[in-house]
Amino acid sequence: MTAGFAHFLMFLAVAVLLAASLVWRRLAPHGLTLPRHPFAWLGAGFWLMLTGLALNVAATLSALGFTTPGDVIDYLLTTGPGRAALVTLLGTTLLLVAEVGEWSAPVARSGAAAGVTVMLWGLAGLGHGADHESVLVRAAHALHSGAMGGWVGGMLMLVVGRPTHWTRMARAFSPLALTCVVVLGVSGVLMGVSHAGPPGQWTASPYGRTLLLKLLAVLGVLTAAWRVRRHRSDRPADVPFLALRVELGLLLVVLVLTAVLVISASPTHG
Repeated sequence: MTAGFAHFLMFLAVAVLLAASLVWRRLAPHGLTLPRHPFAWLGAGFWLMLTGLALNVAATLSALGFTTPGDVIDYLLTTGPGRAALVTLLGTTLLLVAEVGEWSAPVARSGAAAGVTVMLWGLAGLGHGADHESVLVRAAHALHSGAMGGWVGGMLMLVVGRPTHWTRMARAFSPLALTCVVVLGVSGVLMGVSHAGPPGQWTASPYGRTLLLKLLAVLGVLTAAWRVRRHRSDRPADVPFLALRVELGLLLVVLVLTAVLVISASPTHG
């Protein structure tokens, strides 16, 4: 249970960090205001990631009976998941420094992109991503986490922020959301087949059934998103906050189910 909660915190951290970097850059020019400075979001995302990583390492070592400081160091430096945790933290730190540092805009964007890439690659080395030697499967894990983080992060921005012109904001966010949906779909199919076998076999295992439940939740999210995108109003500030909250709530359910899948035994790899 602790490991599952740890992974949920890490997935949520990705969403918050991407919201404060990629999504904010996309939506701010179109009239989005926030009750807190984006730097506060970056700080929150960093601590969520740090807490999730610490809990994940602690849960793993506790299950193995290794709890001394030397055990922690050995785990982080000599095992694949341990090194992946360090890489994730390194990428998160690079993203934070790039966003808050007084760098020129091109350098800051490049540094942030590098930080996100390293962070997602490290995160993909935790859980079932560590079971594969295939670079393609690990890349699918990284893209899946990034796409989900971008979508959830965008919804967080729209719910917590205050769009001054909904139609303009929807037009700005829709391409990003659509890209995330496509990436999630392609990477999700690859990961599902890799971890649970052909779709016809998914009902035969707890992992596969959880995966099907996640797909149902995703369909619910897409339905809610369709209703949000159909919202039309002659008043620029008329924002469909209820529909946005429903979509965000369903996305958080998807995050929870994803965390459950991470700690569940895969039929193809145990």
